[in-house]
Order: sequence, then structure tokens, then C-alpha cells
Amino acid sequence: MAIGIAALKASLLGGAIVLSQSSIALPQTPGDFYKDRRISVIVGSDAGSGYDAYARLLARHMGDHIAGRPTMIVQNMPGGGGVTAGNYLYNVAPRDGSLIGGMQRGIIILPLTAPAGVRFDPQKIQWIGSTTAESGVVAVWHTAPHKKISDVVDQEIIIGGSGPATDSETLPRVYNKTLGTKFRIVSGYKSTGAVLLAVERGEVQGIGNSSWSNWQTTFSHYLKDGRVSLLMQAGLERNPELPEVPFALDLARSPQDRQILELFLAPNTIGRPFAAPPETPPDRVAALRAAFDVMVKNDAFIADAKKANMDLSPVSGAFIQQTLERLFSTPPEILAQAREAIQTEKR
Repeated sequence: MAIGIAALKASLLGGAIVLSQSSIALPQTPGDFYKDRRISVIVGSDAGSGYDAYARLLARHMGDHIAGRPTMIVQNMPGGGGVTAGNYLYNVAPRDGSLIGGMQRGIIILPLTAPAGVRFDPQKIQWIGSTTAESGVVAVWHTAPHKKISDVVDQEIIIGGSGPATDSETLPRVYNKTLGTKFRIVSGYKSTGAVLLAVERGEVQGIGNSSWSNWQTTFSHYLKDGRVSLLMQAGLERNPELPEVPFALDLARSPQDRQILELFLAPNTIGRPFAAPPETPPDRVAALRAAFDVMVKNDAFIADAKKANMDLSPVSGAFIQQTLERLFSTPPEILAQAREAIQTEKR
């Protein structure tokens, strides 16, 4: 009997070991991982910016659609026109799904056009989705003599910019090269809001690119009061809300100039993108993308955006990845001219 009991104990012990090992080997589901967890949402711009507003909108809602219902908190990481946040996301941030980034859209082409200081590959970043595509506009103060975009071809205009890597500076340089405009940039302002305060003070006469969504919300009073005129719109497609505003691509002086413009305007189709670091576990990336896709169709999310007068025209993470594949297949000769377009205006 003793032998039988011993054998039984050994059998039970062996079974417990196998069971224990099996339990250890069981994969952790996204719901298990995110339960009682906090997701950090870093934003590559200052508090109060358009990127910040969309990140905070997302943080209020997206956790409700992730298994485990994690909380989400926004942390601002401005610098380098979004490069600081991009470098952090790619090289430093945890790769376990506990952090996502609200990226400045212009950084997606920097490895192609201005790679100095860029330590990330946009193609390896895990793109989750974007809350809205964007149109950019050239906005000029009412006292400036420039009343249409052809006036900027004939006469220099002084505009404010928020960093060499931002589209508030990159696009005006490209316009100078491809459209023949005469934008002169005063750099160093922290945001579009800071540029517009400088416009009011008479330091500069306008801004060479800013998001139309911001003009519908934060800066709408400038338009309502007639203090600002829109001289041109930028994007790969015309914005139906701006039927009377000239379209930049229509003004390109040659097919090559149009290709250069398309490269720099492509980020507008991505708008306000969110991403996870490379090597984030695929099941957690899938959970984040699925939650994002459900969130942007959710009534509470849409109502919250409408209350804040924020535009929504979401695009998927898959669309962002496809756009990047197309951009990174741009012919070398066009890339060389694109880099020259920026460098020429920096000298």
C-alpha cells in the first residue's frame, strides 16, 4: 500500500508540475495585459496644439474599447517638429503596448527629405490610425498687401514658422521652389497659435501652412472677424469646404514640380496619426487598431468631437502603412530635387 500511495503522490506531483508548466506557457491575452493598466499617449507638440487636442480626445475614449479597459494619460513631448517624440517612440519607449504616440504627420517623410537627426524608420513603426485627414492653408493677415497667391509670387511676404521640420516651414520652402512664391520665414515659434500672436503683434504677416481643422475650431474667430485671408489650400485632393481657395497642385510649374509637391503634401492625407513602437506584440497592435476603428465610429466619441468642433475623417493604420510604401518608392531623382527645394531656401 505504501508503494501505491507513493506512486500516487508521485503521479499527482508530476501532474501538478505539468499543469504548472502548462499554466506558465499559456500566452497572456491583450485583455489580461491591459487590465488595470495605464497607457501613456505621448504627443509630439505642445499642450494646446491641434495634435494635443486630438490626443486628449482619443485618450478620453479609446480605453473603453480595449479589452481590459485600461486608462489613458497624455504626456507632451515637443521638440524638433515632432522628431523628439519620433526618436523616443522608435528607440526608447516600451515595446509592450503600454505606450502610443500622437505623431506630427510631417515626420513620416523626414527620412527621405531631411534625415539629419532622424533616428527612426516610419515603415517599421506600428501605425494604429488617424483621427482625421487634413488640408493645409496659407493664411495672411488683413493688413498685408497680399490678397491672392499670385501676389506672393510678385512680392515677398514674411511668415512665421514653428521649426524647420514642421510643415509650417517645409511647405513654404517647397512652394518657393515649385510655385515661384516669395515666402520668407521667421522661425522659432512654438506652435501655430504662437505664430498667430506674432501676426497680431506685427512681427510677421502670416503663416505658410496650418491645418484647416484648426481654423474651424481654435482660430475660427480670425476668419469670422475678417482679420485673416486664406490664399491657398494644400493637400492631394481639393477640400470641398474651400471651393474658392486655389489648390496648390494646380499651380505647379512642371510635372516634376508637381511630384515634389505631392511628396510633401502626402502627410496631409495622414493628418493626426497615432502609432505604437516597432516590435510591439502583434496581438496588442491588433487590439489597439481594432479599438481605434471601433472608437471613431462610436456615438460618444463623435459627440465629444462635435462638441469641441473638431473635424473627424479617420483613416486606418493599414492605409497609413500603404501610404508609406508609396512614399518610400519615390524615384531617386525626385527625392534629390525635393531635398534641394528645402536646402535652397535654408541658405
